[in-house]
Amino acid sequence: MSNYLRFLKYVAVAAGMIIPAHATTLEWQNPEVFRVNKEPARSFFYSYDNPQAAFSKTPWDQSNHLLLNGSWKFKWVESVTKKPSDFYKTEYDDSKWGEITVPANWEVNGYGTPFYHSHQCFKANAVPPEMPSYYNPVGSYRKTFTVPDDWQQKQVFVHLGAVKSAFYIWVNGKKVGYSQDSKTAAEFDISPYLKKGQNQLALEVYRYSDGSYFECQDMWRVSGIERDVYLYATPKAHVKDFHAYTTLTDNYTNGKLELTALIDNNFESSIRGYQLQVQLTDDAQNSLLDEMLDVNRVSSNESKKVTYSAQVSSPKLWSAEQPNLYNLKLTLLNSDGQAIEHIGHKLGFRSTELKNGNILINGKPVLFKGVNRHEHDPVTAHVVSRESMLKDVQLMKQFNINAVRMSHYPSDPYMYYLADLYGLYVMDEANTESHGIGAANQGAAYDPQNHLVNKPEWAAAYIDRVSNMYHATKNNPSVVMRSLGNESGDGPNLEATFDWLKKQEPNTPVISEQAQMRRHTDAYGQMYAPIDDIERYARRKLDTTRPVILIEYEHAMGNSLGNFKEYWDSFEKYPSLQGGFIWDWVDQTFAMKTLDGTPYWGYGGDLEPAATVTSLSFAANGLVYADRTPYPYLWEVKNVHQNVGFSSDDIENGKLTITNKHYFASLEGQSLSWQLLANGEKVAQGEGIPLTAQPQQQQVVSLNYVISREPGVEYFLDVQVTSDTENGLVPKGHITAWSQLALPTIEASEEKPDEVRLSVSDKKEEYRFKGKDFSLVIDKTTGLISSMEYFKDELLKASPRPDFWRAPIDNDLPIRGYGDKFGPWQKAGKNTKLTSIKLIKESRYLAKVEVEHYLSAVGSRYFTTYNIHGNGEVKVDVYFYAAPHKQQSEIPRLGTLFELDQEYENVAWYGRGPHENYSDRQTSAHVGLYQSSVDDLYVPYVRAQENGYRSDVRQVHFYNQKGEGVTFEGEPLLGFGAQYYDTDDYHASAGQAKTKNIHPHDLPRKERIFVNIDYLQRGVGGTNTWGAKPLSDYIIPFLDYQYSYSFKPFKK
Repeated sequence: MSNYLRFLKYVAVAAGMIIPAHATTLEWQNPEVFRVNKEPARSFFYSYDNPQAAFSKTPWDQSNHLLLNGSWKFKWVESVTKKPSDFYKTEYDDSKWGEITVPANWEVNGYGTPFYHSHQCFKANAVPPEMPSYYNPVGSYRKTFTVPDDWQQKQVFVHLGAVKSAFYIWVNGKKVGYSQDSKTAAEFDISPYLKKGQNQLALEVYRYSDGSYFECQDMWRVSGIERDVYLYATPKAHVKDFHAYTTLTDNYTNGKLELTALIDNNFESSIRGYQLQVQLTDDAQNSLLDEMLDVNRVSSNESKKVTYSAQVSSPKLWSAEQPNLYNLKLTLLNSDGQAIEHIGHKLGFRSTELKNGNILINGKPVLFKGVNRHEHDPVTAHVVSRESMLKDVQLMKQFNINAVRMSHYPSDPYMYYLADLYGLYVMDEANTESHGIGAANQGAAYDPQNHLVNKPEWAAAYIDRVSNMYHATKNNPSVVMRSLGNESGDGPNLEATFDWLKKQEPNTPVISEQAQMRRHTDAYGQMYAPIDDIERYARRKLDTTRPVILIEYEHAMGNSLGNFKEYWDSFEKYPSLQGGFIWDWVDQTFAMKTLDGTPYWGYGGDLEPAATVTSLSFAANGLVYADRTPYPYLWEVKNVHQNVGFSSDDIENGKLTITNKHYFASLEGQSLSWQLLANGEKVAQGEGIPLTAQPQQQQVVSLNYVISREPGVEYFLDVQVTSDTENGLVPKGHITAWSQLALPTIEASEEKPDEVRLSVSDKKEEYRFKGKDFSLVIDKTTGLISSMEYFKDELLKASPRPDFWRAPIDNDLPIRGYGDKFGPWQKAGKNTKLTSIKLIKESRYLAKVEVEHYLSAVGSRYFTTYNIHGNGEVKVDVYFYAAPHKQQSEIPRLGTLFELDQEYENVAWYGRGPHENYSDRQTSAHVGLYQSSVDDLYVPYVRAQENGYRSDVRQVHFYNQKGEGVTFEGEPLLGFGAQYYDTDDYHASAGQAKTKNIHPHDLPRKERIFVNIDYLQRGVGGTNTWGAKPLSDYIIPFLDYQYSYSFKPFKK
């Protein structure tokens, strides 16, 4: 038989999902066996016998549901060879067993250890379908329960929401079945095994199985029961499954419902005369549909499809902007006309399709402002509460995120319900990541011929997992795209899943990143494509039938997310670029404490045994910390994603153009407020201006202000949009959009410093300067300032010196040759050789000191001129001359490091804020007047690195409790950072930067403040965290530079 024919045979078997139970006794090592006696995959819904409960999402108080979450008897062993052999028998003595709470991951409850790796499935290499022989823990569970008496005449099922990675199940000592696919539900009909009164359920769960080769996602390796376990009872004849498929007709104005319901008969004889009532109402309980469908005859132990199609005139459409939902209720009536089963479903009318080169939602080429979301909790690992899911959705809505990719497996059903209810576009994703044995498009490590995706014996498992994903969420309007899986290889097995999905729903887009531009994907689903690449695709029209959607981009690891605005400038410019999904939403870190009780976030290497191969902090790349506290760059996401644009052709006369970037929602229900700022001070304001712009339209508003512009004064118009009423998870008064527009300025004439007499002393080893409220000393042997006294207090703890180094961020470390290229800059400002120093007394009010240093580490010259005025102002002119004969890497930063006494802990600045910002991540940070403490400037990234910076600063003050201190001013701009930590303590040397991982609590806090006053700092980048540099506009080439800044006494 040819390989192709053999492949078709396996796909045919998979399509029927019929796997012989006797195929092997080692199901967990046989890729052809992944379900035994397991119920066919179905849409997720609750079935009720109480009509009032039909739409409830908490069925545990209903008579036909029994929640089995909670305490179970539990036995864990580290090897398959040590597992108890007969524990499932009812008479087995489990009195010496421990207990575990279900759901729970073993490894965070004292059973084994978790380990983190970005793609490796096991702690050591293995060859599919083999499992590690040295370490494959097994967890044995036992749970007793009592079924209600009235369940004796019903069909009873057990639902296990997610079990990792494979398990066998017994009821009352009898083997029921087997299951794999740890991120979709496994259900078994246990009716034949039950008895009256007390019953016993037993599970044998394997940490590793051949299914683990599909589950090599970038996440913690943990195992156990991760979602709800419960029993539910249905009538002997009941609704087994249904598909409520909606499309739009008549130019997307009318709705069409196509319903297919599967009626299952478990009676010993045929049933006749049953009916299925279909009711559709809106939120006001107005009836749109009410039909009674005849079921006709259903033979014993058979199922029958009942179909129904109906038109709905002008329904309110579902979209992420306007998540309109209707109430679909299915009621099964027996031959006596008695309602015996009630099912409620929130139905949305929407269309999703690939058309005219774009993915269209309700006919519109929406932009996907998305994130990737793993299921993670900082305490319970992969067991995520409903409260946490709601918090995720709430934050996404409030931060202008409209889409979520369920990376890299189907999520808990409640998450889809929330996406339906509150409005998020979902890219669902199959649990098929085989990254551990290679992924397409990622270099030589990928061997397609030996990959699962090309092996016929794995074909059925691919179909099974895609089928499980599809059926579970086929009724959720939020699911507008489906992914065949992440980094799952590319070949005939994957192509077959594409074809299978298209047979189910021909219009719903299906995406495979691994397919690139081959036929079996409806979008060019790129990962981490640079901006130049996607623009080239758009300009050259490389494929006019499919758009680019970046299924992963802007790798938010550590201090990252630079050039985010530039990505969105491209998305909004080119119609064929439809947005993307940031990697990723939440840090996969754990809440831990040191021995002395100091809390910190644990990552790879913190929880595993010392010898474990781990990907360290590579899982800490969320927009939010593990506890859902936002990182500073989430504000950048919100601002760049915002759906209101602001521009003006006549800003001096208060004419402001508002652009509504929504595709479906008007701006009605939102109001505009504004402030006119002069050097950061408010001089005029307005509020409560109603907005009315329709989708993709503009509105011009007139702001009532008159400007009497003064020379040298900087004017900005700050505008923001707020919600007038509560809208879903967005509260009243919530800021949905904001912007800042600069007004023209009038140049000021050069201002001369106050003429205050300056005392100058030329000593043997130093120059001394004294004037009003200050004294300054420059050491003639080093060429550096050795003392700064303001108001009779010494500010300095060390001499200010040139500084070219920043604590390496995660995007710096993987740059090829990072230590060798950038290491010299760490030493450049320290190993300075004074080559000349000269005092020039200009007048009674001004003196100059000209200093030349040789920077031996980088072979360059560094000139500093101190212009010292009697009023205390010191203007510093810096000239950096790159070595013409020496090639160095780009410069991390170009500035001066001041070490101030810790009493100067208060900070006020006029520049960008209030949150952390950098040259390539500053759109959301507006120019204004801000205050902080040095402690509050600090951002505790989980791996300690450069943080807390503020850019485009005109002026910054550091002062003590008396209100006295120092002011630094840019000429015209500077950047600054301030912290109690020495950058050298982040890494002992540049050469160790890639191997030495430091948490914030590892840094020794110094009794001084390290203040960087910079001309430039390198951008943070964000394209990826494995070698990509910041964009060229945000690097500091090894060139000559000239700049100035000043400092002077400050008194508040």
